[in-house]
Amino acid sequence: MKLLLLFLGIIFAHYDSKFRNHHQLCLTILKRMGFGQRVMETRILMEVEEMIRKVRDEQGRPFDVRQLTTSCVANVILNMLFGYRFDHDDPAFQQLIADMHDGTSNFSFALLIFPALRFLPYFAKLIAKRTRASQHTSSFVNDNTATCIEVCTFIINFFLAYCSPL
Repeated sequence: MKLLLLFLGIIFAHYDSKFRNHHQLCLTILKRMGFGQRVMETRILMEVEEMIRKVRDEQGRPFDVRQLTTSCVANVILNMLFGYRFDHDDPAFQQLIADMHDGTSNFSFALLIFPALRFLPYFAKLIAKRTRASQHTSSFVNDNTATCIEVCTFIINFFLAYCSPL
């Protein structure tokens, strides 16, 4: 039944000027982020080269590949969001990865099914831990967004001051 409703929703959707404007806006935003270009490929290749360099630095010694892989994947995503990559040894970057891991690994379906369990000490600790992780993540995003805004403002002001026609 749901499949039929989805199919009817696609067929009888209103493809009017509002839809076209929204569609055009979405495509413009995606193109600015690198969709349809080789921007993502270069970002991924930078991280692959970094991963290969770190593996070579270990010289055959055993090490945790999970941490390196997670850092590289997170760096590709954050490079897409903020426009620059983070150093793998940056403590704020590593804290973000740890917070995201804690947020996903401590997920409890029991709390979704029985919200009253949040008053039990075990679940209260889980909720407090997830709240701290989400606050750290929020502050990381806010700080880096502020940095991006400062850089963009500087570039715009420089362009207006030195590159605009007289």
